Amino acid sequence: MNSKFTLNIFHKVLITLLAATLIPLCTLWLISERAAQRELTDNVSQSLVLTMNTVANGINAWDETNLHAMGQTSRLADVVSMKTERQVPILKATGKAYEWSFLMFTIAPDGSNTARNDGGAPINYGDRSYFQAVMKGQPVGRQVAISKTTGKPALIVATPIRDVNAALVGVLAMSMNLADISKIVTDIRIGETGRAILLDGNNKVIAHGDSSKVRTALQDFSAYPALKVAGIVDAPVAYTAEDRKVMGFMRKLPQGWTLLIEQDYDEAFATMHKMQRDARILIAAAVLLVIGVAIFFGKALTRPINDLTAIAVQLSNGELKVNIPQTARGDEIGSLARAIDRLGVSIQLAMDRLRKKV
Repeated sequence: MNSKFTLNIFHKVLITLLAATLIPLCTLWLISERAAQRELTDNVSQSLVLTMNTVANGINAWDETNLHAMGQTSRLADVVSMKTERQVPILKATGKAYEWSFLMFTIAPDGSNTARNDGGAPINYGDRSYFQAVMKGQPVGRQVAISKTTGKPALIVATPIRDVNAALVGVLAMSMNLADISKIVTDIRIGETGRAILLDGNNKVIAHGDSSKVRTALQDFSAYPALKVAGIVDAPVAYTAEDRKVMGFMRKLPQGWTLLIEQDYDEAFATMHKMQRDARILIAAAVLLVIGVAIFFGKALTRPINDLTAIAVQLSNGELKVNIPQTARGDEIGSLARAIDRLGVSIQLAMDRLRKKV
């Protein structure tokens, strides 16, 4: 029959030491971890927000530069004339000044191509959304499309051409390589994994911090997880994208574009992970130390008690000639040893009196 397990002094010493050590240590760790996590989260969020501001300012400045140039060009008399021979020299000079532009052209109200700076054959642009947007009264038309001129993804920006009476007489458009525009986005880095993504109004990639995402075909990011995360435009949040956990922040730009800043969660919170790992190591070391101390002191405490217990058993069995070395101790065990010694003497005297009577 199995004996019932009971807590002995060693177990109680061990439990007491573990409780006295681990409870305050774990409490301190939890409080410190929460405070550090809040601070680190604030720092990561601030880094993403600051990066967002930097990229957004760069994109807006680039866009304003283009629109300013096109606005000035569209007001020139030669351009307002809507005559090919007068417009071509202006378009060539303006296009040369902006290296990221590979084509500048004008479009008549009926969609026909009036002039262009590359010397190519005229094309009808009546079905282009940027042309239709301007013709409907919008100040700027934008579209990411596969250029029929280069066969590669391009961003086309269009502005109205108006005469002295403010009547719409045509549209001025500029086509730009996405690779050149991407430099504004790809130059931004947050650690090793941080990146920026710029999408147009239809969620198609204008620029991407990962060059492998910019291909010869337009990339539609309508299903990208970040676009469906609640609160991401208010503050950085964590979510999963492309099988990795990331921290992201998103903002709608004045152009109708979407700018997204992302960084891998593990990299962003690497300091927190290291702190948690160090804390676990510290707690494990503390447990081992406490167990070692408990074993040392527990044995030191239980050995003399076990010896006294054995002596008491001897006395109860009538073995009165026993040696009790613990009587010299000045602690409670010494007091117990001396009490047992006196008990042995009392038993011896009682037996001697009993023998005399017999």
